[in-house]
Amino acid sequence: MDRRKSEGEESMSFPARRHRSVRRPLPGFVLLEVLLSLTILAISVAAFMRSFTSSLKATSLMEVRTQAIFFADQLMDEFEIFPPASNEQSEGGFGDAYAEFSWSVDVEIISPKYRLRDEPDGIDQYFAMRNYTLEIRYDDGTKENGASALRLDSAIIGFEKFSQQSKLSYANY
Repeated sequence: MDRRKSEGEESMSFPARRHRSVRRPLPGFVLLEVLLSLTILAISVAAFMRSFTSSLKATSLMEVRTQAIFFADQLMDEFEIFPPASNEQSEGGFGDAYAEFSWSVDVEIISPKYRLRDEPDGIDQYFAMRNYTLEIRYDDGTKENGASALRLDSAIIGFEKFSQQSKLSYANY
């Protein structure tokens, strides 16, 4: 269909664009945007620093406990060969290189009880069990009396390598 403008119709053309001087914002950040981004950055850095310091503290604690475990192993091997005085508390240190560490041990002697034996013959050939309570302390000067790095309850059971009969036969040679 051919539409033509009638005389009474107004023209449907768009008005001509006028050039106004519109001020466009310059590229960059507004002060509010800068403050908001700095706030977000500060919060994230604070969270990171907190996790970093707590991981350093945990690493230091694990280092102290690992060293205490090595010392406990060394002491238990030593106590097996040279037992400390029984029914007394013994204390000591680990030399100048490890002056922060100290140890104390309580020894309790427990005699063997045999429920299945009717007569006490030959029971004296067995050694008593030594029950140890070993505590290794770490004192780096930050706490008043130091801290317990390790507490170990253990026992070294007396044993006999040879039977009474083998000992008697050996005595005859």
